[in-house]
Amino acid sequence: MKTSKFYFTLISFQFITCTLSAQTLTEDATQFSLYGFGRTTLVWDDQELGRSDLFVPANIKVDATKNPNFFMGAKQSRIGLDIKHKLGEEILLIKIEGDFHNDATDATGLFRMRHAYANYKFVMVGMTWSNFFDEEVNPTTVDFEGPNSSTLSRTPQVRFSTYKSKNVLSVSLENPTESITLGGGIKTLSERFPDVIGAYRINGSFGFIKAAALFREIRYESDEARSLYGYGATVMSSIKVGAKDKIKFQGVMGTGVSRYIQGASGLNYDAIYNGTNELEALQMAGLNFTYQHYWKDHVYSSLTGGLLNVEENDNLTASDYQSSYYGSINLFWDAVKNLTFGVEALVGERINVDDSSGTAFRFQMNATYKFNKLF
Repeated sequence: MKTSKFYFTLISFQFITCTLSAQTLTEDATQFSLYGFGRTTLVWDDQELGRSDLFVPANIKVDATKNPNFFMGAKQSRIGLDIKHKLGEEILLIKIEGDFHNDATDATGLFRMRHAYANYKFVMVGMTWSNFFDEEVNPTTVDFEGPNSSTLSRTPQVRFSTYKSKNVLSVSLENPTESITLGGGIKTLSERFPDVIGAYRINGSFGFIKAAALFREIRYESDEARSLYGYGATVMSSIKVGAKDKIKFQGVMGTGVSRYIQGASGLNYDAIYNGTNELEALQMAGLNFTYQHYWKDHVYSSLTGGLLNVEENDNLTASDYQSSYYGSINLFWDAVKNLTFGVEALVGERINVDDSSGTAFRFQMNATYKFNKLF
């Protein structure tokens, strides 16, 4: 009898939970959703890449002895909380999300914030994807970094967007940080203005196309306080092919915007010391392309390629970065509900100013178990 009561209570609870989940929020009601995943990744490199699960061609060593290494970790594991609150006829959304990837070379991982923002009607305030990027253009890879020319980045911001419209026009004011190569006693200064980004996204049955442009100030001090300006543009898209396949593309070009480009974020190439009291902004350009194909409903692959190049500049030394290439191919299998296995091979090349180069090969696998619970 007790067993029967237990099962009856359990079934009743599940029925009530599903019913509430399907209902529209009533006025002043609040809904909580806890989500995330646990993930373990195994990595084998044909040379030392800092034991990082980020595959960055710019970090490949040139003319170095290749010492293969293996490591594994679970620091990509993620947890998040979505809060939806009904205010009149509108929904206030609050998202808080983090993972353990604050230090790419720490095997145990350090907790970090990925997203923390509130969105109401046409205003979003907090930290999330930069308006110079779009999450839907990101390829499905085992690699946690993605192609070298991606503008994947998250930043604190205030964003204003058109509301309840098919196509979206948005303007954001984003936290300014700079990545410059110093010299001659030049020091960085705090920026006076936010980075300004405007974007327009066209949505349709085909997928989407998004174009974005940014303008920013880079501040420094030599004999006096000085400024130079950065500007850039990007076009990205995800286009449906057949029932489930997709083609994804991004092209980016800019001057003084390397901190927004994933594969250049550690190069300090926003601007460079030129032997005078002034810095010079560097121009970079890149593109990446992905084809995602479904072999079966639960078996799919992505083929991704990318390149990133910096303009020639007399202030770059022979051993400085000039360009790089990125390539990956993978296979994912959704074994059962919420459990996915992935395997991937990556190749990368770094080319220096003097045309010397280095290549790297990586083989990696991961297992991911996702969860999502409404309260």
